[in-house]
Amino acid sequence: MNIRQFTPESLPKVPAMLLRAAVKSGQQAPAPQLPELVLRCDGISACSDKLDEYHGLLAWRQESVHPGWLHCLALPLHLGLLLDKGFPFKVMGLVHMENHIRQYRAVGRHEKLSISCRFDKLRRHRLGWQFSLLTDIQVGEEMVWQGRSVSLVRHGDLPKRSLPSASANLPCGEQWHLDANLGRQYAKVSGDYNPIHLYPWSARFFGFKSQIIHGMWSKARCITALAPIVGEAFELSVSFRKPVFLPCDVSFHHQPEPDKGSFTLGSADGHDLHLSGKYQRFPLAPLN
Repeated sequence: MNIRQFTPESLPKVPAMLLRAAVKSGQQAPAPQLPELVLRCDGISACSDKLDEYHGLLAWRQESVHPGWLHCLALPLHLGLLLDKGFPFKVMGLVHMENHIRQYRAVGRHEKLSISCRFDKLRRHRLGWQFSLLTDIQVGEEMVWQGRSVSLVRHGDLPKRSLPSASANLPCGEQWHLDANLGRQYAKVSGDYNPIHLYPWSARFFGFKSQIIHGMWSKARCITALAPIVGEAFELSVSFRKPVFLPCDVSFHHQPEPDKGSFTLGSADGHDLHLSGKYQRFPLAPLN
């Protein structure tokens, strides 16, 4: 496994990486392979000048860093993997299907982090190819957070699926209003300026009728709602379903059980399911 080491100062800048991602072409290989590569950066501050604004967009009131922020800190390393010459696919058009995180304890604002990212195995999928980006975050030698982002490389269009209603059998709920500029606000603090999230015209260029909110905003906002229940050590997974077109009203529902539960985010009228997820709280052993 090849390890490529960075310092916070030597990390490539995200805007330049996004421009490269927009023009990166894929390889025509019958049996594509992912590079055996680890990107690592030590000494990353958990706090930046964007953190308070990020917390504001997610209604986060706790002193610790929001668990979703740690995913944002790994973005330059994620892009570095996707832009590596050994990555066989185009970057634009990747579909974020699932996201899983394990947090072993809350992360403080002033802690210094070591972040490492790598690919998991490439798998054949009925709609193309599926792969995962794995992220480990440590404070010193202590593992504090792990993430897995599952993406799909499509071959053809995604078929329409019959989905359950947004609030099926989940009694506890609340509604949130999402403004038209939420995607631009989230892009500013997260660094994810994918055009599908910014303006109606930029989203239409990629086949959407209007701009859509980032899937990771949706997940992070659900984490905020669940924070009093899941505590500081938990595992939380989501599957992304239909996109959330802006502006709109959405409905969050969850079903708590002892030490675990399930939740959904859907349209306010209950017609569209945007994501479904589950969580479990207790001390967890780090993933191998």
